Amino acid sequence: MVGKILLPTTRIEKPVLSRCPLMYCRYIDDCCIVTSTQSEMDECFRILNQQSQYIKLTRETPRDGWLPYLNTQLMLSNGVVRVKWYRKESSKNIIVHAASAHPIAVKRAVIRNMLKTATDVCSGEIERQESLEQAFNILHNNGYQTKPRKTRKLRNASFTEERSNKLLLCLPFVSDRISAAIRKCLIRAQLHDDVVLVNIPNDNIKRQLVRNRLYDRSCVVESCTICPYGKIGDCVRTGVIYEIERSVCHARYIGETGRPLFVRVNEHLASKKRESLTTPLGKHRREAHGRNDFDVKCKILAYEAKTSARKALEAFYISARNPDMNGRNEHLAITNDLIPFLSLCEL
Repeated sequence: MVGKILLPTTRIEKPVLSRCPLMYCRYIDDCCIVTSTQSEMDECFRILNQQSQYIKLTRETPRDGWLPYLNTQLMLSNGVVRVKWYRKESSKNIIVHAASAHPIAVKRAVIRNMLKTATDVCSGEIERQESLEQAFNILHNNGYQTKPRKTRKLRNASFTEERSNKLLLCLPFVSDRISAAIRKCLIRAQLHDDVVLVNIPNDNIKRQLVRNRLYDRSCVVESCTICPYGKIGDCVRTGVIYEIERSVCHARYIGETGRPLFVRVNEHLASKKRESLTTPLGKHRREAHGRNDFDVKCKILAYEAKTSARKALEAFYISARNPDMNGRNEHLAITNDLIPFLSLCEL
């Protein structure tokens, strides 16, 4: 709860506050204490560390007169507080690398925000120049080349409002070259006034590691045609591109769904049982197997929560694998202009 003091924290701080230090302030788990003497400071530090065996506090001490606090360094000189930018040693040079697979707009935002922070927290021109020099060194160490700064034209409110009224085409980011090609396709299709491309960031290591909860998964379908050919619990996954394959003739069908996968697969199996000519499996049973039934297996090809991006990935998979039971024209509208970049998708 924002603005509420947590009771355990208050219990730890109370003995120190009772000593009436000149200043005591805290931001989450970072405390700043000002006392009249060094011995009083040492005593406050000792008292804080005695409050719980599970809490161990460390303290920053001034270096060359500068005391680190959060993302700043403070110096008290002749009654005047000087402030400049600070980066902890553990994360001093860690930013998005220039060669990383991120959209150029993301890299620009990282640089812009870092330079803005480095200048805004400073108290004077000397501190500002030192902070900018440190920021430029970090950029250089991460592969960025410093170039003369170009003046940017400010976007007026009408431009922002016009952009907000457009439809969002959300696609996974592959490279800036592919994004530029997609924008050219929108222009050639005369859709640039109605549609704006939004790049979806790729999964980072953290998202890849925490998405698997093996012990929470279970198969919910009797005689499941999905989990035996993948992982337990695949049948309840949502937002997937899937492939259905006949066990004997190996004819394949590729589709996508935002619902639980077993629901969509059951619809396919029901249409096969009805021998429906308007569905891929029903039509395949009649035309290729003389109305004889057949077994199928299903596996997941990819995961994508965004509908527009999922449909685009489905079209790429159909174009790359050319499955027998898919219609020949269902993916052409999306993939025709992007065929030169198909190899980059590693499908």
